[in-house]
Amino acid sequence: MNYKIIILLILSIGFFSCESNVKKSLKPNETENIEKTVSEPKPEIKIKNEFRDTISVDYLKNKKLLDILKVLPESTMRSWEWKKVDREKTVSFIEKNNFIIDTTEMYNNIKYIQPNTIGIQVVDGFWTLSIYQFEENDFFIVTNDIVGDGNDIQTFNFKNNELTPTKMINWFNDFDSKLLLKNSTECIELLEDNQLTFEYDFRDKNMIKISSWLLNKNESKGCLKGNSINYKLNKSNKTFDITIIYWKNNETE
Repeated sequence: MNYKIIILLILSIGFFSCESNVKKSLKPNETENIEKTVSEPKPEIKIKNEFRDTISVDYLKNKKLLDILKVLPESTMRSWEWKKVDREKTVSFIEKNNFIIDTTEMYNNIKYIQPNTIGIQVVDGFWTLSIYQFEENDFFIVTNDIVGDGNDIQTFNFKNNELTPTKMINWFNDFDSKLLLKNSTECIELLEDNQLTFEYDFRDKNMIKISSWLLNKNESKGCLKGNSINYKLNKSNKTFDITIIYWKNNETE
């Protein structure tokens, strides 16, 4: 028994002696590097999840809208930027694939598209393009660049594939005067002070709806007939005719 213990002691002394000699033969920096290699864990590899959204777009159903989108002047997008060449590439991709891949969650994000209208979420607001058909090759075009300081609305005629600017006032710019019940200074100032509260809905292919989200019946019924007005497309006369002026209850809608 004593013989075995003596052998174990000799082996242990030899092992620790060898380990000590190896460490002494290494330079201090080399020893530190070995310890770091053993002790430091490998860094975690973080995978960045990039935004990608595939939006289905039927090219043939939306062809007229997409054709017009390509030729719009860049002035219709003053609050952001979508160059003609980029729009042409986008439409070309849709034509081939019937979908678009959106990789910019907070910029130029298509929220809806129908044969007569498209709505795009942009950096500081919302942008829309809508078309109203008078005849086979004759359309009324309206764009709305919606930002914090109001609506930048531009109108055009698109006839025989040619885009011609028109004046909004010729269509429905005087809608506020139609809302007046009394043509007094007080009532006119009420409308002027609330110009930025009016919203324009161009999504219906036959209707334009304009309403204020702030003006209400209780406070304004002495001055106004209503806070909302609807225009209906008149194809034969190529106009938009008033169909109704009413009070929209913004608390429930």
